[in-house]
Amino acid sequence: MRFRTAVAGLGIGAALALGGLSAPAQAAGHDGASSALGPSCTKGKNLTNGWGKCTTRGNYKWRVNVDCTLGGSGSSSVVTGPTRTNAYCSWGNVEYVSIEFL
Repeated sequence: MRFRTAVAGLGIGAALALGGLSAPAQAAGHDGASSALGPSCTKGKNLTNGWGKCTTRGNYKWRVNVDCTLGGSGSSSVVTGPTRTNAYCSWGNVEYVSIEFL
């Protein structure tokens, strides 16, 4: 019980250090428009990598892109269908994560 109370009191900075935050990703069609019928995906980050996870069945291709501090950026390999993948910052920390559908 003490551990839960201690963790609850640590705040957002500790949440980032202990595993990051996540947010849903918007699926975009090939024309760049959002689609309500697109894959269900989430994205998140910690200091040095961003990740994406899609759970919808299908044969769609996608990758994770990250923008990093100090002007860096990175991309994951292209993956197909429901899976999880990471993109890393080789220089600096992750500032922004996006999922790109190809």
